Amino acid sequence: MLQEGKGIQQRSSLWCRIVLIIVAAAYLCTISIPNRFNQPKRVICWDIKNYYAYLPAYFIDHNIEMYGWEDNIDPFDQKYWPRWCRGDMFIIKTTMGVAYFYAPFFAVAHLLAEPLGYPADGFSAPYAFALLLSGAVFAWLGLLVLSRFLRRHFSDKVTAAVIAVLGLTTNLFWYATFEAPMSHGYNFFLFASFLLLTELWYEKPTWIRTLLIGLVFGCIALIRPTNSLVVIVFLLYGVKKWEDFPAHFRLYLRQWPKILSIIALTFLVCVPQFLYWKHISGQFLFYSYYDEGFYWTDPKFFQVLFGFRKGLFIYSPVLLAALPGYILLWKRQRDYFWPVVIFSVLNVYIVSSWWCWWYGGSFGLRAFIESFALLAIPMALFFTWVAERKRWLRVTVFSLVIVLGLQSAFHMVQYYNEVIHYEGMNKKAYFHFFWKVQQPKDFWKYITLPDPNPEVRPNR
Repeated sequence: MLQEGKGIQQRSSLWCRIVLIIVAAAYLCTISIPNRFNQPKRVICWDIKNYYAYLPAYFIDHNIEMYGWEDNIDPFDQKYWPRWCRGDMFIIKTTMGVAYFYAPFFAVAHLLAEPLGYPADGFSAPYAFALLLSGAVFAWLGLLVLSRFLRRHFSDKVTAAVIAVLGLTTNLFWYATFEAPMSHGYNFFLFASFLLLTELWYEKPTWIRTLLIGLVFGCIALIRPTNSLVVIVFLLYGVKKWEDFPAHFRLYLRQWPKILSIIALTFLVCVPQFLYWKHISGQFLFYSYYDEGFYWTDPKFFQVLFGFRKGLFIYSPVLLAALPGYILLWKRQRDYFWPVVIFSVLNVYIVSSWWCWWYGGSFGLRAFIESFALLAIPMALFFTWVAERKRWLRVTVFSLVIVLGLQSAFHMVQYYNEVIHYEGMNKKAYFHFFWKVQQPKDFWKYITLPDPNPEVRPNR
């Protein structure tokens, strides 16, 4: 299978290059809309305030302890959105992984702010644009890395089709542009990199590949600890039957210095977070989400996949094209059958068990975006299978995919125009607003807001 993949990779990449250029242009044009970065409060807001706080608090305000701030304030009222920890010190709720990726863009913005006539305070227009650009760049790099992986196994046209679908018609587009500084584009890049590095490592476990895997996995864990689940891809890659486990174990024994290096580098990536927690809370491990947690016995499977509040396949229906590919995995990509299937099942379980299963104000079920890198495999398998069928079936299926893609993109237009509410949608509202481009006068009549209390888990 790997030899076949290498042969495919050597073929022309014309279509893939064209799609990547189109995606790059679309991302750059969208983040360059002046009313975005010229209103920094619309960019550096809500969760982004937490991801970003490490940089201005430490390097500009020299106040990483958040002295003088308040707990549970309106995030639009002040620069930071901390939570009380102990004494007069406040803690940043989220981990610092995303700040690693902001950092080089933040540094350039800080150098250019005053020469461009803006305050060098960390919150003026240059900083907002830098964060938008960082998110767009890493989301696009994720698509680039994913295309390199897919072309090892699939044709140029199939790879280009998958990249176009994911990059332009799913909510990845939204989180690579309008809300680019959210964590999902960065983690999508990391997931795609981890996928490619895993395959390369099993082909030839060099030290460079080993260290890169440790670095990438450490960043994945630091951005969103539950995404550490992706380690399943590394552990189960190439496992086709139970008898393959001893071979895997023997490989790890032979390569024990490299396996230990992966673990050590993963730990080193997280050391700054441990030191920060120790400094603020007195503990190397600290749960800064307090009363927010998981309802492991009450997962909302249907709601996160098909519910009208945020359902993955409702607001990005084009992703339905990946589902038939799961059947093809066993026959055509056995190396990835167990990693992809087990990861997908467990990931849905974890995502749907979070107390706020709709994940706050957002477009679609954003918690799945990083896993699109894995979803690309069954999607590419399905597209390949269709391409091998008779013409009438090819035309029918790909026409349907285009329609679903356009519908997915249209949902983003509706969300931008506030026709789709950020967390109050339901079945009646969805169909009443189905083809509306502007918010109707009776909009609020149809909206059902969830209870923000972590103790309450609405089923809508």
